[in-house]
Amino acid sequence: MGFQSQSVALLIGLHLAGSATASSIVCEAEYGGRTERMQVQAAADAFSFNTVTIEGRFRFQAQWLPQRQKLKTYLYERRGKSFALLHAAEYPLLPSACPGASVDFGVNKVYASELEREVFYQCRMACE
Repeated sequence: MGFQSQSVALLIGLHLAGSATASSIVCEAEYGGRTERMQVQAAADAFSFNTVTIEGRFRFQAQWLPQRQKLKTYLYERRGKSFALLHAAEYPLLPSACPGASVDFGVNKVYASELEREVFYQCRMACE
């Protein structure tokens, strides 16, 4: 293969690598030795959330907004008949993040108000 054909092949490869997108986001929340796993669905609606309840005490929500290039997470604690927000986070999902195989958003450690209970949660994004 000549220099010119190698250059064209390299440019095509770089273009394809740069155009990779998130294909899935999975979050796991752990409390009291139990782990809840949630596949986060992409949504165009800013009021659409993926939700999982953890041991009836906590509510974990995630929101993947591809048009806004972000993942948002929320952790609530049950207080009486309602839930109170303990933690909210927002992660940018830049197109440049996806040439790699996956992106790990790190572990969040959140402490509840009563009895210092703690919830750990973490989200990961896999790229196409």
